[in-house]
Amino acid sequence: MWTVDEEMQTFNALPYLDKWRVSRCLVRGEAPRDPRKAAAAVELAESLRRQRRLNGRLLIWLPVALAVGGGCLAILDAVEGNLLGVITAGLVVLTSLMQIMFNPITRPKNMARALEASRRVVASGVEVGT
Repeated sequence: MWTVDEEMQTFNALPYLDKWRVSRCLVRGEAPRDPRKAAAAVELAESLRRQRRLNGRLLIWLPVALAVGGGCLAILDAVEGNLLGVITAGLVVLTSLMQIMFNPITRPKNMARALEASRRVVASGVEVGT
């Protein structure tokens, strides 16, 4: 979900929990209230935008294909009575669905909206809301 990029110094300097919050703001299409987190959101959104340009279809459709394939494998393993196979395939499905739910690249409109709002927060330099 997150890339190591030389231009993402603000984002990389954040603690893990703040990185998670910034990423969730991008998924929801909102700007973080803190100007430092908003600057990190701008960095992350621009980096993800570059990634999407390079291999966007793969980043979106690979988790979908893995979820469908894992679901088919889980059904086949359940028919055969292979409990370990069902659990493994279920974990593949679960992680693929989580990737789809929590990756900002899967919601480009929300990411663009959050990028613009974060730029406004950074430009104003003041905390938004309470």
